[in-house]
Amino acid sequence: MTLEQVAQRFQLGRLVSDPVRVPGGLSNELWRLVTADGVFAVKRMVLNADQPEFVDNVEAAFGVERRAWAAGVAMPQPVAVPGTGRALAQEQGSLFRVHGWVDGLPGEGSAAAAAGLLASIHAVGNPRWGPALDTAWEAARWGAQVAELAQRVRSGPDRSLIVDSHRDLDRKNTVLDADGVLMAVDWDAAGPVSAVHEAAGLALDCSEDDPAAFADAIRDYGRRSGVTVPAQPWIFAGWVIAQGGWLDYQATHQGGSPAGQAQVAATLTRLRTVAARLDALLAAMSSTADANRSGARDLG
Repeated sequence: MTLEQVAQRFQLGRLVSDPVRVPGGLSNELWRLVTADGVFAVKRMVLNADQPEFVDNVEAAFGVERRAWAAGVAMPQPVAVPGTGRALAQEQGSLFRVHGWVDGLPGEGSAAAAAGLLASIHAVGNPRWGPALDTAWEAARWGAQVAELAQRVRSGPDRSLIVDSHRDLDRKNTVLDADGVLMAVDWDAAGPVSAVHEAAGLALDCSEDDPAAFADAIRDYGRRSGVTVPAQPWIFAGWVIAQGGWLDYQATHQGGSPAGQAQVAATLTRLRTVAARLDALLAAMSSTADANRSGARDLG
């Protein structure tokens, strides 16, 4: 079977039990393999795997991931294809990648733990100043409220603190292990990103859009990283664009299915919620700004 071939290709050892399919993935197919040498997470790549740029993008992300692992970031061990140093191996027409298996609870870490995890990733992500990343998203098709949100967050500084980072760190991409350590998983989108944009997106996810909890998460990130996240609308642009890209993809490619329609509805609801609470989120940040200001780098 294909998974036996994958185990051989990655030199994972002899299978000692049947592979187990792990439910819950939105974009790819995940299996748990137990071998004579250990326990492994094997992912069959599905979403966009047929696109010409897919392999190059994943391999570039793998470079960021391996550097973070080598620097001690809390995460499952990435496993390269022996003899190649690459993330992906092709078997029977499908692309696979492998990590060490981590037992734990997905999405259960505290906001403070998530802030600390992101700060540790940013610290080893080659921080440098560079041109601001593109923050444009054409949102008119999704109604006036969402279009106004996209417009409000679009304008920001010309330069940003750029880091090589996860770029998709939210609750679904974290695992709290048996020792209480929060780990970052699913690094397939890793690459350069504005530190402030990623911090704001993580804080939104951890706080479930509650202004006070959001401000606390931002404060924790600022204290751990030494980076100021200013109380200005542009800090939300990265999150808005990511949600917008997911919304557009689901509507275009999955909109005819019940699952796609559910994703469209949920993403629209989330964008509208943030649009309605944007001023409250910024006000909550302003009330705790003094806690972040000392010794931090001002980006805004």
